[in-house]
Amino acid sequence: MAAEKHFSISLGRQLGSGGGEIARFLADKLNFKFYDRELLYAAAVKSGYSTEIFEKRDEEKSEFHSFISNLIPFVGTADYYGNHVDEDALFRILSETIRQIADEENCIFVGRCAEYVLRERKECMLSIFICADTEDRIARLCQLRDIKPEAARKLIQTNDKRRAAFHDFYSTQQWGRAATYDLCINQSRLGMDKTKEFLLEYVRQRFNL
Repeated sequence: MAAEKHFSISLGRQLGSGGGEIARFLADKLNFKFYDRELLYAAAVKSGYSTEIFEKRDEEKSEFHSFISNLIPFVGTADYYGNHVDEDALFRILSETIRQIADEENCIFVGRCAEYVLRERKECMLSIFICADTEDRIARLCQLRDIKPEAARKLIQTNDKRRAAFHDFYSTQQWGRAATYDLCINQSRLGMDKTKEFLLEYVRQRFNL
């Protein structure tokens, strides 16, 4: 008997674009399992390392740690029990966890370079990138985090740089660039509700659901 085919969605997003909210909406409507920070917990269970070790390096690539770990293997972040693991090892664990989950269930992954990890599964994986106008991103962050516009702008700049560095180190393609994904959409053009409905129909058509 042939193994059951499972579908997965990899959703990249700019901070403040509403990508996480969109991913949650799609997961609920499609009855897909949702993985954002939940992926870190799953990787911790799989590896035996504490969740904190994954949270500390979440979507972040430190050039200093990478350089040092090349000279002295396993020098890096330590977990609660004193275990040391370098960032590349953490990414390998995260990648294995992503592939295992994609094998077992219909799911949607938020960030973590999932579209690259699952790049060979062209028939059953869809990659999406959500962006938005800067002013809309700032307004959203101000509302969600109760911060001032200038603080939101700085947070966006820092976060974009961090996510791009992480993604581009482990992937052969660029974070946020159209050629990297099956679909890129600016949420500001249709608004949140219409963007959700558009993407829901797109996924249904893509996977014939």
